[in-house]
Amino acid sequence: MDKYKIAPDIQAKIKAAWNNNIELNEEVTKGLRPYQIEDCKFIASHKYVGCFNEQRTGKTPTAIRAYISKGLKNILIVCPASAVFQWKEEWEKWSGTKAIAVSGTQTQRKKLYDEWMTKDCPLIISYDTLKNTKTSEFDLDIILKKNIQGIICDEGHRFRNVQTAVHTSIMKFKNVPNKLVLTGTPAPNKPEEVYGILHFLYPDIFTSYWRFIDYYFGTVEQFIPTHTGLKTVKVPGRGTPARRKELVEFLSHISTQRKRQEVLTWLPPKTYQQVKLPLTTEQDKYIHELQEFFETEDLVTSNNLDRLIKTRQICNAPSLVGLKGKSPKIDWLKQYIKDYPDQPIIVFSKFTKFLKLISEELGIEHMIIGETPKEVRNQYKKMFQDGDINVLLINIDAGKEALTLDRAETAIFLDKYPPAGDIQQAEDRFVATTEDKKDKQHLIIEVMMKDSYDEKIYDMVRKGFEVTQIINDYNKYLEERKEQHGK
Repeated sequence: MDKYKIAPDIQAKIKAAWNNNIELNEEVTKGLRPYQIEDCKFIASHKYVGCFNEQRTGKTPTAIRAYISKGLKNILIVCPASAVFQWKEEWEKWSGTKAIAVSGTQTQRKKLYDEWMTKDCPLIISYDTLKNTKTSEFDLDIILKKNIQGIICDEGHRFRNVQTAVHTSIMKFKNVPNKLVLTGTPAPNKPEEVYGILHFLYPDIFTSYWRFIDYYFGTVEQFIPTHTGLKTVKVPGRGTPARRKELVEFLSHISTQRKRQEVLTWLPPKTYQQVKLPLTTEQDKYIHELQEFFETEDLVTSNNLDRLIKTRQICNAPSLVGLKGKSPKIDWLKQYIKDYPDQPIIVFSKFTKFLKLISEELGIEHMIIGETPKEVRNQYKKMFQDGDINVLLINIDAGKEALTLDRAETAIFLDKYPPAGDIQQAEDRFVATTEDKKDKQHLIIEVMMKDSYDEKIYDMVRKGFEVTQIINDYNKYLEERKEQHGK
């Protein structure tokens, strides 16, 4: 450990939080790749640890299984708001146990906290909920009353700046006995940005930002203009090679750091992720009444195909068919764009009316639909490819061909419907066409309403079902519901 002369007292603190005798049973390692098993053991062996593997290397299942192997209770998972329900799905998939995802109003969150207080399952909460200065005291006061044995902080680079409300709220949990930070970019812009994570993991070692800077990087003076003249400020320098190597050596003892190209040479060009959102009370009521009575509120349907179309629209946004109630899909999309403001994103839907609603509510001006003139399509394409805009709304039918948008890192489908070939063509809009873009993220997110026919359609499209098959299956589904309810 002292290859680069790490101070003896720091070595001792690292060793005190390290148990190299951890063994993993078959239940923990089942379904993990060999390198994930290695990382799982590394994480399980450390009390305070980072998993700094690149995106798409499978940090989430590794983290979940590592904490399961430790037998931890009352785990707190903190992540971006758009990932809360995804974490719930992943936890329940890889652990086989329930997790509670926190969202909604203060009253709704209070009910979820009350449930959590009677159980030892994980609680999943967003950084936004904890950092909101108007309400965070309410949430933090409740959460901190529980004996939390472990915390997982996803996208940990979000609290790299120690002067932010996010960092302040995360530091409330600095004394949790097991801490894990996940991020593929621990220092997104400058190497010294890793301090925020280290300060959280080892607050008794990294006690001062400028002491950290002075030791590892040194400082230099920089002159900046002000209205009264030049002002001298102290900024981080480059430091000496020996000190930089010492920091790298320290990180190697408290984190995993894997590159996609090293462990996933076979990685497919696209990765799929499902986001399953709970139906609102209004959505559930509308859909149930349509299925049982052909009508709900002032909305009347004439046949099963009409019911299917209206159900799909209600799942997207009740207002599309003149009904009251919010759209969880729009709320999620708004949060995702907020969570990843620098990420180039394409948003797809089969419904032009839905895209226009999103454009209006989120203030996204650039949209390619059937009525978009060719010259405007080309203009938006160029703006997106040149980096002038980061979000582009596209109707699946209008954007399935003649569009190269390979700057995009993420394609979000808010709904899917056959023909499957159209979906495939839409997905291929952002597949890399040049060598320099082949290793960038190619993430396809499918957003659906959980426990609804919306969720089932995604599965059927993936299996290659065509329109007639989906309609016939929906008819069968309605008949089964009638039988269950004695109709």
